[in-house]
Amino acid sequence: MKKWIFGLLFIAVIAIGSIYIFIPGDITVSEVRNIKTFRAAVAKLLTSKEKINQCFGNVATKTDSSFKYKGFTFSISKIIFNGNVIDITSDAINVQSNLIPLEMTTDSSSLHWVAAIHAGSNPFNRIKYYYAATKLKESMAGLMDEMKTYLEHPLNIYGIEVTEIRLKDSVLISTKSNSSHEPGVDEIYKQVKKLQDYAASQGAAATNSPMLNVRQVDSSHFEFMVGLPVDKKITETTDIHIKFMPPGGKMLITEIKGGPNTIRNSMKLFDIYKEDAKKTSPAIPFELLITNRATVPDTSKWITRLYYPVM
Repeated sequence: MKKWIFGLLFIAVIAIGSIYIFIPGDITVSEVRNIKTFRAAVAKLLTSKEKINQCFGNVATKTDSSFKYKGFTFSISKIIFNGNVIDITSDAINVQSNLIPLEMTTDSSSLHWVAAIHAGSNPFNRIKYYYAATKLKESMAGLMDEMKTYLEHPLNIYGIEVTEIRLKDSVLISTKSNSSHEPGVDEIYKQVKKLQDYAASQGAAATNSPMLNVRQVDSSHFEFMVGLPVDKKITETTDIHIKFMPPGGKMLITEIKGGPNTIRNSMKLFDIYKEDAKKTSPAIPFELLITNRATVPDTSKWITRLYYPVM
């Protein structure tokens, strides 16, 4: 009988000892994701409650100032430098966590989410918090996967879809003009026709749609350049010039649908994207006029491709 009691006591001691050995008094729960986007883009998500709500909208239940996911309530209590302090509560725990982005390369980053649960010295509490930590890790992993998917699509952060291409067109003829107002469709396509006619007179053919860059110098002074990619080098004139665009040059591009306001707003977003990507531009950005605006008066139907030369 005594042996049986001692046996049970020995097993109990071993079990409790194992709890102290394998379950620490402070349990760290962490998740890390490597993300194919810039650190600045990650920071834009973490510092915007609106974007976080969009990111988790398909999987979490939104309340006034928090969201619920897999048995836990997450509340952003503080937005710190490019990151968040997030309070996490459930029936079993009430802890703070930190969600921080780190830069890996210029076009990739990592997202670190860490929470610490104080399990104390009571072995039964340690078991309780261990299982709570296991469930929390699963919940954090699901939300991290949602953030990774959301962040790897520029449209979610910048409002435009951006891709990088290598340049194909190598010869461009162009002409510059001035105006006291933002150039309209008639003014632009007058210059397009001048280039098309001149290219035809030189036996050259266009290889792509016309190109446009408009620069506002001041409130009553606009400069605009119209370009036309052609298939061979032709003779310059006093107001028609040739530019050679090196094959293989890098370009950021985005395609949009809409009129002048949409184009202007998209170009501003494009500038932000370029800065976040830490790209420098060796030349001016331009619009490729996919839609012939002279024959389509409804600006909501215009399709324009924006190009940004980058290094």
